[in-house]
Parts: sequence; structure tokens; C-alpha cells
Amino acid sequence: MEVRMDMLQEENHVTVIRATQGKSLRRLKSIVTCCVLGLCILAVFIVYLMVQGFMLYQELKGICQASDNAAVHSLTFKDMESGNYMEKPRAHLTGKRQLNYVPKVQALHWENRHGLAFTKYGMNYTNRSLEIPKTGFYFVYSQVTFRLTANTAEKRTEHVSLTIKKITSKYPEPEELISGTKNVNERESEGYRPIYLGALLLLEEKDQLIVEVSDIQMVDVTVEHKTFFGAFML
Repeated sequence: MEVRMDMLQEENHVTVIRATQGKSLRRLKSIVTCCVLGLCILAVFIVYLMVQGFMLYQELKGICQASDNAAVHSLTFKDMESGNYMEKPRAHLTGKRQLNYVPKVQALHWENRHGLAFTKYGMNYTNRSLEIPKTGFYFVYSQVTFRLTANTAEKRTEHVSLTIKKITSKYPEPEELISGTKNVNERESEGYRPIYLGALLLLEEKDQLIVEVSDIQMVDVTVEHKTFFGAFML
């Protein structure tokens, strides 16, 4: 009889333990579920904030661009109405067939009158150079397109180069202002290699600008927009 009572007590104890474990497991599952839901809600909230922030950034960017454009247009119209812009020296020269080619001289000849070419308000072109009429800041630019042919491969040309130089009485030799180079692929026997340069420079009255290249015979002057050279005062 006592043995049976002990067995019943032991079974009751085991049942209590199992019930307690079941409650703990259910509680743990509830906690995990709540954590997962909380993380999902937090992730959605973060995404919402990111989207709202991006939209606000786009709106502010558009407002800034509109303000900048308005300021630029206002300044442009003001300058044009006052006549300051129209009276500033400027020139645009286009590629010209190189006559009287001298191998040691790599400065290009330019067209300054016909087609798209012009020189205005004191800017003067003479003897391959563009002469600056007034001291100030100028934007100087040039593009030269090199044409690669079968002769290029025979010469084993590794690269082509473009350099804008300044001639002044202060220096005995032309001073290099800006330059650029491009490699020539040996596998390509034909093709084009354009090089563009542009920079804001402080130039003085009587300074002369010239454009030199690595090989004049490779310069393509068949179309005006392929090879050109110019400057305008700001």
C-alpha cells in the first residue's frame, strides 16, 4: 500500500514538472514571436524613414537647381543687357589643312575666317598663334582628332598628344599650359583618337597661344567639329 502511494506521488510530481515545462515553452515561444514582430515593425519603420528622407532630398535638390538656374539666367541677361558680354574678346578657330609642313614644327595652322571660325573684339590670329588683346581670365580650349591609318602602324606610334602653349616676352621658350595624351592600340590599324583640353587661365595682354601635336600629319581636319581651338574672356 505504501509502495503504491509512493508511485502515485511520483507520477503527480512528474506531471507537475511536465506542466511547468510546457508553460515555460509556450511563454518562450510567445516572447520569440513578439521579438520577431517587433523587428519586422522596426524594419518597416526604418524603410519608411529612408523613403521619406530620399523624397525630401529630391525636393531640396530640385529647389536648389531651380535657384541656381534662375541665378545663372539672371546674371546672363544682366550681362547681355549691359553689353559687357558682347564686348569681351573671344575666338573660335577650326582645323585647317597644314600647308608648308615642316617636320620639326608641330604647331597647327588654323582657319580663322570661314565656316564656324571667327575672331572678335581684339582677339587676333597670326602666324599659327592666337594673340590675347586684354589682361584677364580666359577659358582656353582645344580638341584635336587624330586619324590612325596603316602608316601609323608602320611608324609604330605608341601614343598621340596635344599641348596648348603660351608665347610671352618673359620667357625665351614657349610655356606649356595644358596637355593631354592618348595611347594607340597596336592592333587597331585604323580609327580616330580625339583629345579635348580646357582650362581657366590668367593671361596677359600680348600673350600668344599655340597648339602643338605629336604628329601634324595624323590630324583630321575634314570636319570642323573634329579639330578646333579657341578662347574667350570671362
